[in-house]
Amino acid sequence: MNKLVGNIALILLLTGTSLGINSTANAESSKEQALNAVVQFLSAQKNCDAEEMMKTSEHSQKISNVKEFYTGFCKAHPLKQAEITDLTMVNDTTAIVSTHSTYEDVIAVGTNPVIKKDGQWKIIRGVYGPGYVEFPDKSNRRVTEDKVRQAIENYSKAINSGNVKAMRKYLKPLSQTDKDHLDKHLKAISEGPAPEVTALGVRKISDSAAMAQIEKKYEHFRSTSNVLICKEDGQWKVVFGGHLQNAMIPTSDETVEIK
Repeated sequence: MNKLVGNIALILLLTGTSLGINSTANAESSKEQALNAVVQFLSAQKNCDAEEMMKTSEHSQKISNVKEFYTGFCKAHPLKQAEITDLTMVNDTTAIVSTHSTYEDVIAVGTNPVIKKDGQWKIIRGVYGPGYVEFPDKSNRRVTEDKVRQAIENYSKAINSGNVKAMRKYLKPLSQTDKDHLDKHLKAISEGPAPEVTALGVRKISDSAAMAQIEKKYEHFRSTSNVLICKEDGQWKVVFGGHLQNAMIPTSDETVEIK
């Protein structure tokens, strides 16, 4: 199990069984627990067990009846096979997981947060797909969401000022991030045309993690992306390399395999 968790390209073929947790080291134990939660969720999805899916997940979007939603999705799109291609820890209570799922009619790839909430690890479902923009509810703003927005605004100001040290203050690199690569990346940003960075929407998912849909506006084009924001030492930071996404493509019996 420890060797499996340590692999850079982590691949698990679902067989309906759950994984044990044997490590005593805190960091590795957290990773195994997060991984186990995702495996349990996908196994439950394969068995169309909505009750079990709800135990190891939370849905980020406003759905009145998640159990009914999960049941309907499972019946409409039966899960045939799923792979966990990577799981990376952000901190002791937050991780990012990438999955590849094969359904009867579509193939889905996604990168989602996994959080520890009330002692239970859960995968966050419902990350926005490309092109979807949810407008913020300005009448019901929360303190945490405002602080996340402020951190993103401060990060944008640091980019526009070309201050690499200030940019680092609002970034949380993942553990495997190459320091030299990050330094070169930030230096290139500081010397190039600086985009205007705006948080289109913020969703708190735990006391120390949030998702934000960020728009980067340049002179001739703009782009949007979903990123993970984490709280570290009292400061909200953008997780570098923590882009979140979900996409589905149709499949059929006429697939052409390239060898």
